[in-house]
Amino acid sequence: MSIAELKSLLGSGRISEDEDIIKTYSDDWTGRYRGSARAVISPQSTDEVAEILNWCSTNRVGVVPQGGNTGMVGGSTPLNGELIISLRKMKNVNFSDTNDNQIVAEAGATLLEIQNLALERSMIYGVDFAARDSATIGGTIATNAGGLNVLRYGTTRRQIISVEAVTGTGEIIGNLNGLDKDNTGYHLPSLLCGSEGTLAIVTRAKLRLRPKPKENVSILFGLDTIQDAVNLTEACVSTSTEIIACELFFQKGVDLVREAYDLQPLWNNKNSIYLLCEFAGDLGVLDRLNENVLGEMLRTHDSILVATSDRERQRLWQYRELHTLAISNKGIPLKLDVTIPLGNLTHFLDSIATICGNINPLSIPYVFGHSADGNMHLNILQSEPNVAEMEEEILKFVVSLDGSISAEHGIGRAKAPYLHLQRNEEEIRLFREMKKAFDPKGILNPDVIFPTSR
Repeated sequence: MSIAELKSLLGSGRISEDEDIIKTYSDDWTGRYRGSARAVISPQSTDEVAEILNWCSTNRVGVVPQGGNTGMVGGSTPLNGELIISLRKMKNVNFSDTNDNQIVAEAGATLLEIQNLALERSMIYGVDFAARDSATIGGTIATNAGGLNVLRYGTTRRQIISVEAVTGTGEIIGNLNGLDKDNTGYHLPSLLCGSEGTLAIVTRAKLRLRPKPKENVSILFGLDTIQDAVNLTEACVSTSTEIIACELFFQKGVDLVREAYDLQPLWNNKNSIYLLCEFAGDLGVLDRLNENVLGEMLRTHDSILVATSDRERQRLWQYRELHTLAISNKGIPLKLDVTIPLGNLTHFLDSIATICGNINPLSIPYVFGHSADGNMHLNILQSEPNVAEMEEEILKFVVSLDGSISAEHGIGRAKAPYLHLQRNEEEIRLFREMKKAFDPKGILNPDVIFPTSR
C-alpha cells in the first residue's frame, strides 16, 4: 500500500509512519488487543476527514477511526493493518451561537474538556465516567457511552442534538442546526450514535447541556446481601426524583482498591456489599431524603457514610471509580460489559462465580456497576486459556435472563462472534445493508460489530 498520494493531498504533518508512534495507537487500553497499522493519520478538519475517506474508498484501504482509545472490546484496534484515523487533533469546543444550553464539540475533545466548559455557565454535560480525561466525544458517540448518570440523564444518545459526519465514500452528511424538533426524515444523530464508526466518522456534534444542581449528596451504604442492594436501589429510584446514580460493588473489589491505593477500610470490613448513591437538586437534598421512606434508614442503618462537600464525595467515589485500574494492575482481565434486568440481577450475581469456576477454577471474577440500569462490569482475571468458552457461556446466560450482551462499550471485535445471541438473522441482514449504503467498499472499521467482506 502506497500512501504518497494521500500525503500530497493532506500536506505535511498529517501522516506518521513512525513505528514507535504507531505503536501507541495500535494497542487497546485493556492490553488484550494488540494491532498493527501502516500509518496514523491526524486530520484537523471535517474536510480533511472527507479527503482521507474518499481516497481510502477509491483505493479500498481499510481504516480504523480512533478517539482516546479507551474502548474495551477491540473496536478501535487495527488488527489487519488498517490505517488509523486519529481524531485527537480535532478538539475545539465552543458554546453554540444560537442556544446558550448547547455546546459544539469536535470529535477529539475529551469528556472532561466538555464538562469544564459547561461549568463556566453553571451547566453540566449529562454523561460522566472515570475515563473522562481521556475518552473523546467522538468515541462516546460511536459507542453510545452511558456511565454514571444514565439514571437521570440517559446515555450519550440523549445528549446529542445534531451531528456532522463523513461516510465511507468521503461524503459529508448531517448538520449542526441544534433543533430539538427536526422531523425531516431519518434521525442521523440516533443512527450514528452506537454505530461504532462502521457507518460514518462523526467529526462534530452539537450537545445538550443541563442546569448544574445546586447541591450534591453522596451516600455509601454497607449491606449484607445482594437482594438488600437491589431493594435499596428500587427504593431510591421510586421515592426520589433527585437520584442520579446507584453504584454497586463488593468487598472483593474494595480489597483490591485498598491494596493498590492505600485507602481506609470501610466499617472494618464487616459488610460484603456496597451501594453508593448520588443525589442532586436544589439546596436541602438531605432534608428531603430524610422526609421520604429513606429517612428511617438514614437515621438507623449502622453502615452508612454521608458526604456533602466535593472533597468528601470524591473520597467515597474513589472506592468505586478505582476498581478498573486496580483490577488491571493485577493482570489483563476479560471484560464483559452487560445489562441485566433489575429483577434478575441477584440471580446473575449469585451465579457468575460458579459459571467462571466451572470453566476455569483458577479464574477470579470481579463485578461492579450501575445497579439502577442493570449495567454490570464483569472483569475476569486468569480467564486463559478458556476465554472463548467463558465468554460464550456468560453471554448466553445474560441473554437467558433477558439481558444485553453489550451495555455501553459496543460490540467491537470482541463480541462480534456473539451478536447472533442477541439479534436475529433478519436484523443482522438489515445491519449489513445499512453499512453498505453508508460504506459500500467496507473500509470503515472492518470486522467491527460483524465480519465484513471487502
